[in-house]
Amino acid sequence: MKVNAFATSGLKKKSPVKHRFEDLIDISYFSQSFFKKLLNQQVNKPKFKSPMKTYSKNLTALIALFVTLSVAYGQNPSRDLQDIVGAKGRDAEYAFESKGYVHIKTTKSGYHSYSSWWNPSKRKCVTSHLTDGRIKSVVDVPPFDCNKSSGGGHSSSYNSYHHDSQHHNNYSHYDNRDREMAFERGHNDGLHNKAYHNIYSDSNLTEAYAEGYQSGVKQRGYNTNHHSGRGGYQSHARVDDLVGLSVDSAAERMGSRGFTEVNQFKHDGKTHRIYYNRDTRQCIDVRAMHGKVGHVENSTRCNR
Repeated sequence: MKVNAFATSGLKKKSPVKHRFEDLIDISYFSQSFFKKLLNQQVNKPKFKSPMKTYSKNLTALIALFVTLSVAYGQNPSRDLQDIVGAKGRDAEYAFESKGYVHIKTTKSGYHSYSSWWNPSKRKCVTSHLTDGRIKSVVDVPPFDCNKSSGGGHSSSYNSYHHDSQHHNNYSHYDNRDREMAFERGHNDGLHNKAYHNIYSDSNLTEAYAEGYQSGVKQRGYNTNHHSGRGGYQSHARVDDLVGLSVDSAAERMGSRGFTEVNQFKHDGKTHRIYYNRDTRQCIDVRAMHGKVGHVENSTRCNR
């Protein structure tokens, strides 16, 4: 796959997986179609066929499908931590610590936060997914996501990685080391704003680099969304403390800092409120879902 180096916004490769799989079982379009097909077969079966026999065959096929999907997505729920699912963020932290886990790091991606937790006695690494203020899932991940080797010590090769499982589209590392290294190279280039340079001839490695580069660009955006995009000594109003606030609280805080709402629209289930600050000339997009601010970034929709 060839990717235009000047079109970084179009680097995402076409894939049947449209969204990141944040739960163990997230039925894809394929599985839904398959299920409907099985139901149609059930209805259209000749009457002399045994309904129980047909049901058994269909059930077996469905079970095989779900097992295949679970393995492909690479998300195994952590059995001893499922009681934390549904807990509020602060309560979850206490629960992890009470079970012997130590917080390693947290990565934010839009409305989602992914935290890596390490249990020294069990030599186990897990990742919790927080959204809308509550834990949505807790899954087992490789030890190097907690900067550890499989033996519990530090691994210099894996510690050099700048990406984790959640940076992949399917929330799972490649099982091929060459592809993983190509992804890491792309992620590192995108993260540090280096030019897109896909040096690979193998199509699998080319796609891995492209996917990694896109994930790096996204992570850089999240890491620096506090920046106004301008330099020098121009005045600047803070906007990086709005995530997690209610829409009304965020609006009140923006107003106190000299911002005026100049536009509002909805897209992909999110409400975008565009604010402009005449003194600092900042144009800010505050995105909210379910009444909570999930992302804040610079915008060009102020028409000023």
